[in-house]
Amino acid sequence: MRQSLDVARRERHRMRRLLDMSFVRYFACGCIAASLQVATLAALVETARLEPVYASTIAFYFAVVVNYLLQRRFTFRSDAPHLKALPKFLAVSTFGAGINAVAFTLLSAVMHYAVAQALALLLVFSVNYALSRALIFRAGSAGEGRGTEPARAAGRAPSGK
Repeated sequence: MRQSLDVARRERHRMRRLLDMSFVRYFACGCIAASLQVATLAALVETARLEPVYASTIAFYFAVVVNYLLQRRFTFRSDAPHLKALPKFLAVSTFGAGINAVAFTLLSAVMHYAVAQALALLLVFSVNYALSRALIFRAGSAGEGRGTEPARAAGRAPSGK
């Protein structure tokens, strides 16, 4: 009995580590995309003289393309067809854009737009990770490629696609 409890504890610990690793990779890739978004936001506001809320939305979608490619390849190591995964990713990202627009609008009224964007991105990041993991790159989802589980969860190397 004790031995089976120890095995179960080790398995739970192993699963937590795997989840943490995909979360760390998601965070790292997200930071790259977020940096691109904030740089684009600043360029659009300071150079193109766009209103910050509009510039933030444009910058958000610019970063979405980079984020999709990074998350698909490095975080989830998915071989799901782009025609199936990309529309889901865009839907989740559009939901995230709505959260970003609302949070950014509220926060930018009381602080510098760059700080407001960083805080809004933390909220969007949390929501997008949960939705991406559950809806886009999940293991065994109907009609998707076999490699849609989080990286290394099945002990496989990256697909190379």
